[in-house]
Amino acid sequence: MKTQSPTVLFVSHDASRTGAPIFLLRFLHWLREYRQIPFQILVGSSGDMLPEFESVGHTELFVPKPTPLDRILRRLKVGTPEDSDHKSSLRKRLAESNVGLVYCNTIVNGKILDFLSFLNCPVICHVHELEQVIRLNSDETSLGLVKRFAPSFIAVSHAVKQNLVTNHGIPEDKIRVIHGFIPTGESKQTEIAQAHSDVRRELRIPAEARVVCACGSIEPRKGTDLFLQVAERVSELYKNKGPVHFIWVGGGLEQVTAMRKHVNSLSHRNTIHFIGHRKDVSSYYDASDVFLLPSREDPFPLVMMEAALRKKAIVCFDHAGGAPEFVERDAGFVVPGLDVNKMAERVVDLLTSAELRNHMGAVARQKVLDRHDISICAPKISAIIHHELLVREARVLGA
Repeated sequence: MKTQSPTVLFVSHDASRTGAPIFLLRFLHWLREYRQIPFQILVGSSGDMLPEFESVGHTELFVPKPTPLDRILRRLKVGTPEDSDHKSSLRKRLAESNVGLVYCNTIVNGKILDFLSFLNCPVICHVHELEQVIRLNSDETSLGLVKRFAPSFIAVSHAVKQNLVTNHGIPEDKIRVIHGFIPTGESKQTEIAQAHSDVRRELRIPAEARVVCACGSIEPRKGTDLFLQVAERVSELYKNKGPVHFIWVGGGLEQVTAMRKHVNSLSHRNTIHFIGHRKDVSSYYDASDVFLLPSREDPFPLVMMEAALRKKAIVCFDHAGGAPEFVERDAGFVVPGLDVNKMAERVVDLLTSAELRNHMGAVARQKVLDRHDISICAPKISAIIHHELLVREARVLGA
């Protein structure tokens, strides 16, 4: 049975607890509470956050949860009858849902957009990726499908927009920049002193030690190797001023285990902590003095805004994505190139001066509140969706 109003179909490439799905889930919660726009969700493949997507709206899987036999057949690159049956029934359900707009949350959904082409409706592609991730997760065919079916794009930073224009030939006037955002109202301002004590007790960090925090998956793109180099250099530069410890939050068990083994070979092994995934990272931000963002490529990281909300100055690299657009000259330091020594020096500047890091941290928090709160940015996306639905309705009535 068709709904009275057109439905927006939100497409997430998967349900992993990573930046783009987290961003979409937060936006959908906001949309359900503040806008009367009916929607449903199509998730490319299952993941940790699938129950959370299901809790916010009707959710379908593009690739069903595999059985043990499915896993073997897919490893052998052999299709299964269940694949065909699932796609057929999914197509039927979507055809009956009066989908008026497809909102594609990432540029790596080309195959899904191809499948959805029978809906014959407008497509908005919200791009959270820069070139390394695009090339890693898409081939030319998939990218071609996105450009064919998505006439309208939203980029999470100017760096992302420039990459779309330069490397993928997408016209500038087809791309709107809406910077990333977070729900600041949900942030519980925990007692900093309590977090300071709890984290140090957990990781056996001396009470008087300074702490540098980083957060993200463990991979070259996120600069995990550069984090270690900065940690070693900062430890040398700061050694006469007191102890300094380094925490990396995030990463799967296998990666964390490998990093811990590698850290054991370093001279400052006792001051570098890889702690894996934490559902609530706020206490680690509160317990730290500086937030380090050593990424080689990061479109507009949510963790940067989350740390800034906790009044942490940010140290990042230029030409590594959207972070410099946030940090600018007053919310931390933007280090030229991938200069590990310069990054270490800027970290030491912040560790040495409480006045400097407190001032920059306060500026960073205010930027999040003024520019990157969900209540400020989500309505901009909602307005684009509403406009596209109105244009579609006018075309249908005029047909």
